[in-house]
Amino acid sequence: MKDRVLGIETEYAVIYHPGRGDREKPSQLALYRRFETALRGRVRSLPNAFSPLRGKVGRFLENGATFHYEATAEEYEDGLIEMASPECRDPYTLIRFERAKDELVEELADEVNEELELAGYSGRVRIGKNNVDSEGHTFGSHESYWVEDPLSTAMKLLVIPLWVALWAVSLPVLAFVLGVQLALILALLIFVLALLGCGMLLAAVRRSAAQPLFRWIERQAERLESHPGAITGRVQRLVAPIYPLMRLHSVLYNRFYYRRFRTYLTAFLVTRIAYSGAGAVAFDGGPLFRLAQRPPFLRSLARIFPGGEDRPVYETRDLFFRPWSVLRSRRRLHLLVGDANLCEWAQVLRVGATALVLEGIESKVEWEWPVLIDPLAALQRVNRDPKLSEELELEDGSRATALEIQRRYLDGVRRVLAETGSPLAVWKARVLRDWEETLHLLEHEPEALADRLDWVAKRRLLYQEVPDQRDREALRQRGAEVMREGGAHTSADRRLRDLAFRARRLDLRYHEIGPKGGYRRLELAGAVRRLSDAAGVARARTEPPDDTRAWARGQAIKWAQTHALSGGAAWHRVRLGKFSWRWFTDPLDPQR
Repeated sequence: MKDRVLGIETEYAVIYHPGRGDREKPSQLALYRRFETALRGRVRSLPNAFSPLRGKVGRFLENGATFHYEATAEEYEDGLIEMASPECRDPYTLIRFERAKDELVEELADEVNEELELAGYSGRVRIGKNNVDSEGHTFGSHESYWVEDPLSTAMKLLVIPLWVALWAVSLPVLAFVLGVQLALILALLIFVLALLGCGMLLAAVRRSAAQPLFRWIERQAERLESHPGAITGRVQRLVAPIYPLMRLHSVLYNRFYYRRFRTYLTAFLVTRIAYSGAGAVAFDGGPLFRLAQRPPFLRSLARIFPGGEDRPVYETRDLFFRPWSVLRSRRRLHLLVGDANLCEWAQVLRVGATALVLEGIESKVEWEWPVLIDPLAALQRVNRDPKLSEELELEDGSRATALEIQRRYLDGVRRVLAETGSPLAVWKARVLRDWEETLHLLEHEPEALADRLDWVAKRRLLYQEVPDQRDREALRQRGAEVMREGGAHTSADRRLRDLAFRARRLDLRYHEIGPKGGYRRLELAGAVRRLSDAAGVARARTEPPDDTRAWARGQAIKWAQTHALSGGAAWHRVRLGKFSWRWFTDPLDPQR
């Protein structure tokens, strides 16, 4: 597929640092509500359209992007802000919208801090764009690519009966779960109405007798609004029957869908952390510095991921939540393997090279794409090998380093593009050139990439903070020990503990969105390359890409807001007013 859409979903950590005199800390949900209020004052938007299975609190924006609250039902009050870019056709357009996302979140944080101060809080909110927090929780920077994934007629004849049988079992279970939820909502509504009726009868007899009841109802309503997590956690138990069904669907879909990509793309994804990793400091006895943050949390190759710890590289939930997509040849490829980049060069190369490899795999040009024997184990090995010298085992019996595997992909892409015979798009030529340059420098002069790759830039900062190799070795061996409470017994231990905390703080502070962030300071000092232009980013704040369906969705949202209409939005539809819908089924069609 020469033309495709691509995008990135970024989960931003919202961190409240309490100040002196703060009696309580606002929940993440309470902070998100303040962020959304500030957002509505700055950007034209519509709330999410109703979805019984995939409901999220959030809004679709006039530039085609989204702004959501991302949380599990069990920890609903401890969520994140998630922003997804609009559908873009090339990585250089995408990078402008990624920059616009960062700038918007930063401005909203400043406004929320002002509101918190007026509300009596003395602490401040900070925004982190990374993948692991100080407590070891992980959050994502997910990629989406529109891919060509057709099934042969024989495969369709085989999968359709299985798919029908599986949904014949699934639909009654889903109907039961939704029915129970609706019944509980109805029962709660009846209970509340009954209480109000009793209160009104008491008030008619004796007004003072009804006041305690009304006060109790008011307290319960305030409690539910402030702390809905207790309810969502209980409601989540009702959907437990869906999870075994998802596992069955995963087995079926893994057998028939995305097979070419799982076979031929995986080695590329495993080794591209050589330039797309954001870097990580670790105190677990292994290397002190790792290429990327995400690999330790990826424990399966492909599955539907409703939650938990078994995160896959390929997330296939669209085949479950959009069942009709199994009958189509084009669908979304959803990747959870990426780090949240701040260096624009790394981000463009991460997405651009992936799009080119996808084009190569989809083509009919013959090429021996590398296939790893154990990709998940290889991912951990590459991540712990900043020298990029370790050899990985391939299915053809050979061994190759991460850089050698990347070169094979680069050569394959060049072969495919040369044999198509059509003129090469400017962005593709640029990505090929930068890909080649990056691989060359990673082999011969990796420090020269400190202005382009996050992990190299962060490692340089770490070595400036801890310049003595002996100290770095001591941190590698004993960092976790001395950071534990009571773990530092001598003055040397206390010195080492101070170095460990400084290294950990540097690791986290690099990703802070704002003037105190490590990357921002490098950018202000002119130490990193910027690929996006300020004018293009300013346009991306309000104007969607004009060559994808994001354009039609954004214009519909603007029209609704201009005409003071209520409505709701999803990726493929917008409701204007009560009953008028506009549909955008083709991601490549701007409907201009």
